[in-house]
Amino acid sequence: MDSAAVEPADEHVRDAFQLLADETRLEILFALWNAPEWTATFTELKDAVGMRDSGQFQYHLNQLAGTFIRQVDDGYTHLASGIALYRTMLGSVAGTESIDPISLNESCPNCENRLQLTYENQVFYARCSTCDETLFSSPFLPAGLGNRTDDERLWAFDRWTRRMVGNLRDGVCPWCASTVNHELSGESSADETDSDVRIVHTCNRCGGFLKTTVGETVIDHPAVISFFYDHGKDITTIPHWKLDFCMSDSGVELISEEPTEIRLTIREAGDELTLTLDEDFTITESRRLKPQDGTRN
Repeated sequence: MDSAAVEPADEHVRDAFQLLADETRLEILFALWNAPEWTATFTELKDAVGMRDSGQFQYHLNQLAGTFIRQVDDGYTHLASGIALYRTMLGSVAGTESIDPISLNESCPNCENRLQLTYENQVFYARCSTCDETLFSSPFLPAGLGNRTDDERLWAFDRWTRRMVGNLRDGVCPWCASTVNHELSGESSADETDSDVRIVHTCNRCGGFLKTTVGETVIDHPAVISFFYDHGKDITTIPHWKLDFCMSDSGVELISEEPTEIRLTIREAGDELTLTLDEDFTITESRRLKPQDGTRN
């Protein structure tokens, strides 16, 4: 079996990882991270690392330059890649890896028993405590668990997830800032009335992906926020799993797969908001049904 060809981007990534397979270079990155404004002179870095040979030390600096650090007038400083590397490690390693399940006030749609939020392998899962049905899941870094109560963890998880979904929906990968592709998941079908309509957002560079409901995708659209605000609800402060239109497909209709057209109807206190999404999962039309006279605007 022939091995797959290595993409140029993969080669750069491998080269970058190889640079880190040296204790001196790691010490240089650590020293820069702890330096004021992430900037230090050649001498300050050499002293921090503890290397006497100036020529050998310059060699290691040159190896890191252009990938993780850059030279400036008064020494050396981190590139964005060097900062991202350190922050990723701070967020994902040496932190809280597990917590007790957090009970949610919401009930399982299948058996009506209480849902709970569990944390496994750096991912939060909303699961039924009885039938083990999983309603949703999303990654969350261990650093977000420390120094917080359960209520604060729930709040942080909601904020983190909303921003992640928002960036993906807007075409900006929250992990590497590259472009994002959107498509219907394989379980979505216009021919089946009971199929779940799910949107998969996938980064075109790093491959990061997240599957969302239609409601999660439009949760922060002005039409949606103002619709609920007119009914006395500020949904920007309500966890997304407490909003029926985010967790349920009851108001979702897949009109067409080719080209994609989706209709989402959100109901609140007798009022209806109907949104139409196109093949880019962009809202192309917003209509609101007034319960008083049955008119749309």
